[in-house]
Amino acid sequence: MQTERRVGAQHDPGQRGAMLVDLNRLEWQSLGEGVKFKLLRYCEVTGDWVLYVQLQPHVRFGRHRHVTPAEFFVLKGELVFEGGSARAGVYGYEEIGEIHEEASGTEETEFLYFGHGPVAFIDDEDGLLFLADLEFYRDAWEGKETASILD
Repeated sequence: MQTERRVGAQHDPGQRGAMLVDLNRLEWQSLGEGVKFKLLRYCEVTGDWVLYVQLQPHVRFGRHRHVTPAEFFVLKGELVFEGGSARAGVYGYEEIGEIHEEASGTEETEFLYFGHGPVAFIDDEDGLLFLADLEFYRDAWEGKETASILD
């Protein structure tokens, strides 16, 4: 017997089990000048997290290394990085160990981001600055001050 699912009035991104999230009901949270996000889901068991991100033109993410794989799907605009660019309708996979020197949008860009664990923000010598993981995004979602993911 299948349980009926409904979009709830309150969104708990750490909720266990099945969920439905109405993006239109969620307020944007800032991750720095020119980048906002909505935390759709996170799992404390697996370390996974899912974001809906809005990036303003020419705002760049800081240098980072993927400690775990990640996936994204561009819904609007264009996401540009060393490996090329992804316009609306493009799915991307980022493998473990991949380093991004630059990642930005050429216009207002919106994308879904599926993190399967932490992303390490690193300096020019590959030294760890901080980890952006589910705790990082949960804290940012709750309005707590976090390190900047921007260049």
